[in-house]
Amino acid sequence: MAISLFKRKNLLVPSLLGWLLILGLLAALFLLLFKNIYSFLAYEKPAASRVLVVEGWLPDNGLQEAIAHYKSNNYDYMILTGVPISQWTYSSPYSNMADASARSMKEMHFTDSIYTVHIPSTILRDRTYATAIALDLKWQDFGIHSDNFDLFTMGAHARRSALMFENVFGKRLKGVILSTDPTFEAQKWYKSSRGFRIVVSELISWFYAKLFFSANPDEVKQWIADGYYIDDIQAERFENDRYFKKAETTPLPDSLLDDFRSLDYFAPDINYRFEARFVVDTSAAPFQMATTTERKPMYRKYGTISFSKGDTAVTLTAFQNLDMLEINPAYKGLFVPFKDRTNGKISYGGGRYLDIEIPESTQLILDFNKAYNPYCAYSSKWSCPIPPYENHLLISICAGVKKYH
Repeated sequence: MAISLFKRKNLLVPSLLGWLLILGLLAALFLLLFKNIYSFLAYEKPAASRVLVVEGWLPDNGLQEAIAHYKSNNYDYMILTGVPISQWTYSSPYSNMADASARSMKEMHFTDSIYTVHIPSTILRDRTYATAIALDLKWQDFGIHSDNFDLFTMGAHARRSALMFENVFGKRLKGVILSTDPTFEAQKWYKSSRGFRIVVSELISWFYAKLFFSANPDEVKQWIADGYYIDDIQAERFENDRYFKKAETTPLPDSLLDDFRSLDYFAPDINYRFEARFVVDTSAAPFQMATTTERKPMYRKYGTISFSKGDTAVTLTAFQNLDMLEINPAYKGLFVPFKDRTNGKISYGGGRYLDIEIPESTQLILDFNKAYNPYCAYSSKWSCPIPPYENHLLISICAGVKKYH
């Protein structure tokens, strides 16, 4: 007798009408969820703090609503956060949205103090989280007598902003207040291209932040510190280029000024910012430093600077300009001319200069990102000190200004 491993059972499946009903219910559910996505993203909590933190990327109407909310709820402190301004960098007087928005608020007749905090331009991803970290780092500097705050943001961005700020501040985030996005109708966001882009983008971003984002505050703090430094170097370079463009201040000859756009620089590199040891040594007699002309300015050796680049120990001499000291007895500057293995190839063949102030201790930061060319690199009419042999380095310093043309 054969043994059967299976048995027959009746199975009910939907009829055509049943399938239509199921599909209809699913469509209705999807439509219900679809229409309520904005309400989900536009997360709100009642105001419960004396400190209002406003996301500084808000448009003018958002800033006006933030001012109105601040006044109607009798807040004591206003803080604006912001990301770098990535447009109009050569023409805008502001480098970040926090400072730009603070200025706008002042023009809107907001008279209370405004505290600002921004992330550096090097932070290109997870910027809301980085902004929360930056705010936490600067909180003590503000001298605010409170450790909690309400967050003022806009529309569909609210839930993700709250999630990132709660990641950093926890229960210190009390309220979440919304501004109105005037570019589309909130409840009918899917009827405009901008509304659809914003809501769908924020929904995807929130899912990513909720499911895949991994917080690493120590790493982000280091990124922020390094980024602030790089932004400061870049700001100095913009200012230096403006100095070169002005006919009244430029070291360039008239024949080159019209074609000048900017100097050529090595990319800012924190690896060329050294913690160095400074030893005062003024025992040597003053001397006349050689220059590219017959001019012989009076200098004296003031001290030595020692640091390591990899496995190489490096020593430089810092000189004091005695002619400058005679004119201004309070002068605290030291002159560090040097040559290195990039000279004549990537950098100016005659060497480059660093200026430092007399250190108040035996430790100093020697920053080759601030190395600059003597004016002789741009025109033979100038008289420039020649780096003494003791400051000829046997390493490459790929930092600071490169050679001109």
